[in-house]
Amino acid sequence: MARKELSFFIASNYSTNSLRFNLRLWVVRLLAVAAGFLALLVVVSLVMVLAGVYRLGRLSYLERRNRSLEAEFAKVTALRNRLEQVEEESRKMAMMLGVEMTPPAVNWDSVPFDSQALPEWAKGQTWGTQLVPGLLPVEDYAVSQRAKEGHLAVDLAAAVGAPVRATADGVVEQRGEDRQYGRFLLLKHGQGYESYYGHLQDWDVDKGDSVQAGKAIGWVGTTGQTTAPHLHFEIRKDGQRIDPASVLKF
Repeated sequence: MARKELSFFIASNYSTNSLRFNLRLWVVRLLAVAAGFLALLVVVSLVMVLAGVYRLGRLSYLERRNRSLEAEFAKVTALRNRLEQVEEESRKMAMMLGVEMTPPAVNWDSVPFDSQALPEWAKGQTWGTQLVPGLLPVEDYAVSQRAKEGHLAVDLAAAVGAPVRATADGVVEQRGEDRQYGRFLLLKHGQGYESYYGHLQDWDVDKGDSVQAGKAIGWVGTTGQTTAPHLHFEIRKDGQRIDPASVLKF
């Protein structure tokens, strides 16, 4: 049986001499497989080199970013330390001048029941003793609409310019103008309570002000979408509107 071979000729352009040699077929196949494996190895090596270069560049960027963040953190720490020093100096200065830096301690106990006129227990009290809504927001009024589905509020008809008072001690959380309720105020009280006053003619407090129960915070008006002067009054508990009649007696 004849051996399977491949013949190769190598000829020169400048000479008549030529070189001829024979290789067995299995040797040629082996050489082809080796060449393919070598080519694959070269491609894999190139990919690994490129990946290494990318990772090295990424690592360099992260190191620079880390140094930048460390510098920013050092600045923030220095500013915080300086702020603490300033606050301590302010506290000492306030003590020297006899200035009260914070409101009195808050009493979270329940309060007496509401009456239409400002009761004696609401007069001359320190801020923080009446943190649950316990006063009616206006004195001379008529209930034009009570709470119902889709309207968890009480509308109190009153004369334009009638004083609107805070129903409890608190802080003015929002003050603004709404398309529907016009000029409004939102007070934040204690135990998760908030009170909302809409359709105001004007305000008498600013956002962030601390107010006491009974303090005039604005005036009844007709701002927003309304056909007659009245106060749109809401009470919220833990962010949810509730029937104001469940807290106050109208």
